Order: sequence, then structure tokens, then C-alpha cells
Amino acid sequence: MRKNRLSITWAPFYASLAVISALGLFIGIFWTINEYQAYKESIDNIINNYNNQYQSRVREEVNSATDYIHYSLQEELAQAEEDIRKRGQVAYTVASHIYSLYKNEKDIAELRKMVTEILRPIRWNDGQGYYFAGRIDTGTMDLFADEPILEGKGSKEIISLTGVDIMGMAQEIIQKKGAGLFSYDLLKPNYPGRIYFKRAFVKYFPPFDWFIGAGVYRNDSSYLVQDDAIKQLQNMTFGDGGEIFIFRFNGTIICSRDEKLLGRSITSLKDSKQHLYGEELWRAGVEGAQEGFVTYSGYRKGGDLPRQKLSYVRAYPELGWVIGASSYMEEMEQAIAAETETYQRISFRNVFMFIVLFVVAVILLLFSTYFYSLKIQRGVQSFTNFFRGAADSNEKVEQNELEFIEFEDLAKLANQMVDERIQNEKLLHKDELRLDTLLGLSMMDTSIQDKYDFILERIVQITDSDQGYIALVNENQSYTTLCAYVAAKRQRPQLNNEIHLSAPIAEGGLMARAVLKRDAILDNNCRLIGARDVYPYHAIPHRHLDVPVYNNGKIVMVAGVCNSSSKYNQSDIRQIKMLLEGMWMHVLKKCAEEENSRLEKQIISVSEEERSAIGRDLHDDLCSHLTGVELLSKVLHQKLEKEDSSQIKQIGTIRDLIRDAIDKTRRLSHGLYPVHIVEYGLKSAIEELVVEVKNMFRVNCLLEFQGNTEEVNSETVIHLHYAIREAVFNAARHGHPQNIYIDVRFDENFFIQVRDDGCGFQEGHYRKGLGFYTMEYRAKMMGAQLNINSEPNNGTTVTISGMVD
Repeated sequence: MRKNRLSITWAPFYASLAVISALGLFIGIFWTINEYQAYKESIDNIINNYNNQYQSRVREEVNSATDYIHYSLQEELAQAEEDIRKRGQVAYTVASHIYSLYKNEKDIAELRKMVTEILRPIRWNDGQGYYFAGRIDTGTMDLFADEPILEGKGSKEIISLTGVDIMGMAQEIIQKKGAGLFSYDLLKPNYPGRIYFKRAFVKYFPPFDWFIGAGVYRNDSSYLVQDDAIKQLQNMTFGDGGEIFIFRFNGTIICSRDEKLLGRSITSLKDSKQHLYGEELWRAGVEGAQEGFVTYSGYRKGGDLPRQKLSYVRAYPELGWVIGASSYMEEMEQAIAAETETYQRISFRNVFMFIVLFVVAVILLLFSTYFYSLKIQRGVQSFTNFFRGAADSNEKVEQNELEFIEFEDLAKLANQMVDERIQNEKLLHKDELRLDTLLGLSMMDTSIQDKYDFILERIVQITDSDQGYIALVNENQSYTTLCAYVAAKRQRPQLNNEIHLSAPIAEGGLMARAVLKRDAILDNNCRLIGARDVYPYHAIPHRHLDVPVYNNGKIVMVAGVCNSSSKYNQSDIRQIKMLLEGMWMHVLKKCAEEENSRLEKQIISVSEEERSAIGRDLHDDLCSHLTGVELLSKVLHQKLEKEDSSQIKQIGTIRDLIRDAIDKTRRLSHGLYPVHIVEYGLKSAIEELVVEVKNMFRVNCLLEFQGNTEEVNSETVIHLHYAIREAVFNAARHGHPQNIYIDVRFDENFFIQVRDDGCGFQEGHYRKGLGFYTMEYRAKMMGAQLNINSEPNNGTTVTISGMVD
């Protein structure tokens, strides 16, 4: 009924609201997608237009730089050719003049020599230009001012020295044109491995049957032109931060406005996103079509934000260069930003209009649904007010915020579940803290007093109290002894009393009340006013809890807390009682362990005394009697030697058995009675043990003894001797070794090791024998550590180590 009435009241409104909301959402999504696509198309159009402009611009700059370099090289070549033509004509004029002056006085050979000596020292172009001349008929070089070693050589010899047929090229030009230019690469004899590019001009001189020429090195002049071109291009700028850069085919940068980049490899350059754009530039310039565009981001000089940058590179194979131009694309970014701002402005305006229209539609919807639901609302309102008035005032869920009446009962149940869950979580936390306390108590290696303090601190923490105490109760239940106390952080008005460790029941305050009542005292409205009433507290508590703990029907301990932030309850009593019972069991366990340790020590002591007594009896009584019997048998043996020789052999056998009995009795007494250890020392006793083991078990036993035992406690020495004896005899009897090694060291600590090369055993088997427990007890008595390591077929090692008393 309630669900139907509420659903009829509000269903038209929510249905209409859902429809208009969904319609608005769908229209908004469609409009957003459409606007975004239009925005993307506009941005893509801007990017394409600007990319075309920037690409054309940087390509034009690279073309201009390439044309400039090409023009500079051609201009230098033309100037060089014109210069050597003039120089060659000068040489021709000099030869003609000499010939006209002395042709009637000297023969041709002398005239050739005169001209040769005149032309030889002449140089130009910083020493790079020189003259040469040779005979046409014999093919012999008469003059080569730059390389005199070639003079007098024929064509074949010159080829072998320089790698080029200079005579052949000159003769070919003379035969075809009479004069002309030619180029060649010269390998100088004095500079093996180096090639020099040369340009030369030759002209035929008929009187001497000579070709006279002028030559010049092209390397240096070409490098000068290249350097000049690089300097010019390095200072060139264009557009928005545009620059020209050049790098060789191997990647070395030779031209850049940033002088820090000169000499670096282009492949190592990274942009602001750590992208290796330099490697892309190098690949575009040297691979495939040897040209291409690369886009990356970079920082403008003085700027703090990265800007997009476009570069175009193209190879110049004649020089082994890659020429490139780069320019920032900031105008494109600004255009994109402007377009984005325009679209944002338009979108904001459209969104605003859409919201206005949507609000108008919602208002119309509210008015239309209001009139349809008004009558139903009046009929349901009375029931709604009734249920709301009947709700619990302590509810966690606000009823005014509920949309449907069906949720009221659910809200009530939910709030009750919340309260129960909060309470259960508190109890669970207390249980966890209690278990953690007992676990920590079992792991603490401190005094009983520290454990009392630890338990009390946890009790105060679990009960969220301000103060607390733990007191022990004597056997007669007449006295209490305070063993732990936690003072308050914020004291109430003080009473004139002091805390005493022990107090009779009559003056025991809150502790005595719990003992007398023999049950827990829970008081959340404390009315105590006397000093004796609040003992052991200094101030009047406004609430307190005191819990006794029983053991065998008697109260052995009382713990109390006071001034909790909330009221105490039975859960606090249970937590305190379980903690105290756990602590008391721990105390009893520790006391039992201490008693067991004392009894073990007493057992060992009694055992030692009995062993010593038996050893003394064997040594003093039995050995003496056996010695007397042996002496009598000796006298009898001597007497029978004179009377009847047939019984001498039987007497000898009896004497041998008696001597064996004496030796065995002596060894047994030494093993039981440690007088020889005290008198002669541990080393002597172990040496005697070594001899005994060798004789009994036929094994090789080695002893290494270091240090002095004079200052070692005699009781410790005896324990060590018996432990070593037990380990050695166990190794000899059960390990079947070939060798037993005993290592004894004494300094500030002692270290004993007995190891053998016998059969060994599985880990843990040694714990089943009485010998292990005996050695373990002795190590415990000395405060030493016992370790036994063994593996099958790898022997056994027994180690005892500890501090010297």
C-alpha cells in the first residue's frame, strides 16, 4: 500500500525528468561530437596550409643556400682558370723573349735551361701556383717547380711516382688545340697516401718543342671558398627564427648558429621530448632520395616553453654535405590557439543556450507534473507524517532525506546494524589487541616486572582508561602487593595519600574490595570520597573497574582501571580477566621453567657427586685389592717356578687377567672421578682420553689445544671434559671413522669442536639419544651453545662455544 501510494505520487515526475534528462544528454553528446569533428577539420586545414607554407619556405632557403655554394665554387673555379691562363701566357712570353734575344748566340739546350731557371722560383697564390715545361718529342719533363723530383723523368716514371699521366694529358691538349686547361689528382712522392687536386694550363712553344704550363693547387682555394660560404650561411636568418645548418655525410655539424653544436654529431641531438630528431635529419639527408622534412619540438632562445619546429634537409654530394634549413612554426600554433579559443567561445555560448532551454523545459515539466500529482500527494501526506513521527529519534539515517516510504523500516534496521557493527568492531579490536599482548608477552625476554608493566599498559589501552594498577594477593588473602601502576595523564583533585607497595586488606582500597567481594567490581558512578577508598589512585575516579583472578580457587591477582571515556561493561571485565589469566599462566610457566632448570642443575650435580664417589671407590678400594691380588699371584708364580713348572702357564694367565682388570678399573675410575682433571688440567685429561680411544677403538685421534685453562672455573672444565668425552666416544662407537679431530681453544671465549670422517646420520636422529641430552644439559649449565651438524657419509661435527667464566 505504501509503496503504491508513493510510486503513484512521484512516478510521473521522475519518469518525465528521466526522459528530459536522457533527451538532453543525447542531444548534448550528438552536438559535442559534431562540434568536435568540425573543430578537428578546421585545425587539420590550418595545419595543412601552414605546413605547406613552412615547407615551401624552408625548401626555398635550402635551394638558395645550395645555389650560393654552387655559385661560389663555380666563381672560384672560373677565377682560378683565368689566373692560370694569364700565368701560362706570362711563361710563354718569357720564353719567347729569351728566345728572341739569344737565339743567335746560344743553342736550344742552353736557351731551355735559361728559361727553366727563370721560371723555377716564380710562385703565386700564396705559393700554390708554379710553372712546369716538358718536351713533346721525347716526352721528358724539363721543369716541374713544385716537384723537382719529376724533372728529367719520362712519362712512365712520372706515372709510377704520381699515379697520373701528366705528360700524356699535356701532349693530348697540344696535339688537339695547341693550348688548354686540364685537371688531375696528384699523388706526391714525398707525401704518400695524400692526394692533391690540381688545375693546369699548357701551351705549345714551337722553338723549344715544349709545352709550357702553369699549375695551381685547388684544395686550399676550394676550402677557403667553403669556409667563406659556411660563415655567410651561418649568419643567415629568415622567417620566425629560421636558420641554415650544414653537416657532413658522417653526421658532423659544420655550420650552425649555435656554436655549441659545431663539431658534434647530428645524430645525438634530442628535442624537448627526448626524441632523437637529429638521427631522422641524418637519415633523410643521406638515405633514399637524400632529402626530406622532419618535425620536432625545441626551445626558443629565452623561451620557457617548447615550440614546434620544421626542418628540411637535402644532400650536396659534390662536397659530401647535407644542407638544411629550420624554422619555428609558432604562427601555426598561434593560429591553432586562436581557432581553439574561437571554438571554445562558440561552444560556451551554445552550451549556455542549451542549459537555458533545458532548464525552461524542466520547469515546464515540474509545473505539468505538479498538477497531476497534487491530489495524490495530499492523500499520502497524512500517512507519511505518521510514519515519520513514529521513527526512533536515535536513527542514523535522516528520514527527511528518504525518497520512498519503503526505506524507513530499512533505514531503521540499517542503523541498528551499524550500531551492532560498531560495537562488534570495538570488541574485535580489543580481542586482537589482547591476543597481540599475549603473543608479545610470550616473546618478551625481560624481567617479570617489565611484563607486569607491559600487561597493565595494554589493559589501560584496551579499556580506554586513564589510570590502572596490578596487585598480587598473598596466600592467606590478607595482604595485597602493588606490582604495576599507570598514573593519570590528567589528574582530578588530589587526595592526601601516598602509594604503598604492600597493604593489608583493611587498607587495600579498591584492591581489597575486589578481594573481599571475590568478584569484579564495576562502578560507572563512583561516590568514593576517602583516601583509603580510592587506593592506589591519587585522585577520586568518576568510574572504575576492578577484576580479581583466581588460581586453584584462590585470588592471586587483582587488576583495576579507572576514568574510561565511556562506561565500563562486561566486555571489559572479560578482556581484563582473560589477559590476567594468560599472564598468570605465563608467570607460572616461567617459574616452572626456572624450577626445572634448578632441578636439572641439581640432578647433574648429584650425578657428578655419585660418579666421583664410585670413581674414588673403584680407584681407592677395588684397584688396591686387585693390585694386592696381582702381587700375591706374582709371589705364587715365583714359588711355582721352583717347584712345579706345569702350573706356571695357568698362573701367568691369571696374572694377565688381573692386570687387565686393574687397567680397566683405572680407566673406569678416571671416567667417573675427575680428580685427574682438577690436578693435571683439562689438556692432560684430553690427551689421556686420546690415548684411551686409540687403544680401545683403533682409530686415529688428533688433538689441537690452544690457550690456558688455569683461570677457568673448575666446574666448567669438568663439564667440558665430559662433553668432549661423550662426543668422542659417540663418534668412535657409532660413526666408525678413520680419524677423529679434537680442536680446543681458550681466550676470552672457549671453542670446542669434535669432528670425524665417519658414516654420519640424518639430521635430527641425534636428538633421540641420551648422550645428546647429557651434552645439552652440560652446555646449558655452562651457558654455552651446542651445535651438531651431520650428513650421511660426510661425518659429524659437534661444536660447543661460550664465554669463559
